[in-house]
Amino acid sequence: MESNPSSEKVTFGDLQIRLIRLVNGRIHNGDFTERGLARILGISQPQIHNVLKGARKLSPELGDRLLEKLGINITDLLMSPELTDQVVLRHSACAQCPNKPVQILGAHLSPAKGDQAPGIARKAPGRAVPMALPYRRHAS
Repeated sequence: MESNPSSEKVTFGDLQIRLIRLVNGRIHNGDFTERGLARILGISQPQIHNVLKGARKLSPELGDRLLEKLGINITDLLMSPELTDQVVLRHSACAQCPNKPVQILGAHLSPAKGDQAPGIARKAPGRAVPMALPYRRHAS
């Protein structure tokens, strides 16, 4: 990901570049091949190859298909400081809320210990491993 100081605004071009980098990274990691991705998207392999290497521009339609087929959300393309800045900006403009922006920063995160709402069960720490059923051999 490219670094983008929080004082600069994120442009549509930035999001396009980040989407292409994310897809290239997933191809590099072996999640799928260019050919497989082209098949998923319903386009030719040379077309997706040229988009991913920058020889062709990423059209909005192809960008939307990439997001949909790969299960990527626009917020996945944003960095934490950019999201935090937006939360603070939008909250400071809210006339209905008596809280100050600094007080709500991170309010969307899970509650601290002891702040749990009644009636909501909290998952125990660690990974739950179900009891394995005994292996039974069936006589043939």
